[in-house]
Amino acid sequence: MSIVGERQQPSPAGEAAIRLIDRKLPAADQIYRALRDAIISGGFRPREALSESRICLMFGVSRSPVRIALTRLAEDGLVDVFPQRGSFVAPIKLRQVKEGHFARVALELALLREAAARWSSRSGESLREALKQQKKHARLGDAWSFHVADEQFHSGFAGIAGLDGVWDTVQGVKTHLDRVRHLANPVKGHMERVIAEHEAIVAALDAGRADEAVDALRTHLDSLHSTISRLKPLHEDYFTDD
Repeated sequence: MSIVGERQQPSPAGEAAIRLIDRKLPAADQIYRALRDAIISGGFRPREALSESRICLMFGVSRSPVRIALTRLAEDGLVDVFPQRGSFVAPIKLRQVKEGHFARVALELALLREAAARWSSRSGESLREALKQQKKHARLGDAWSFHVADEQFHSGFAGIAGLDGVWDTVQGVKTHLDRVRHLANPVKGHMERVIAEHEAIVAALDAGRADEAVDALRTHLDSLHSTISRLKPLHEDYFTDD
């Protein structure tokens, strides 16, 4: 596969996402998590070069933990390693996005059905608070904080259902999907559209219409397809069908 738009240095946003490591903890684990978060959030752009030497300087470490971290990221499908050329942030691979979406839909719809069976005005407070935060961050144009509140909204289904551990599984399957979500949030109108879809889910739950809530969530999650269609013309070199 050819590399389009290679960049020799991490983006400023990516570099800002890097933090000093705790010398009391394994360096490779910390580097892995920091780079992973920066890639998923878009701090490091798809196809951006990840020089071992630069990462070493960022963290003040030797090459050994950096290589371990990059190997793990390659196993996650977030980094592509090309012999004699180096390591690059992987493009957003639509096959992996679709697979993650399939798993997420199945799990979240099941969680919502369980949550609906336990729903009350009090149990819904966490979702309403997340919605309040989303509206505030959308007004401010704070895409990162909006994403955090978005996660709080969706994880709320698992909390109400008493199945918090299932949300950990959801988090694991939607790694590549989250790259699309982060890319979409700054697009004009996207955050407002997400809020409206979330409000429809809560309204159906408040009315005791579980099937309607499930349909609203399915519609919300399936909007991924139209989101990708809107993003691809804006970021043609970010995506691949592989």
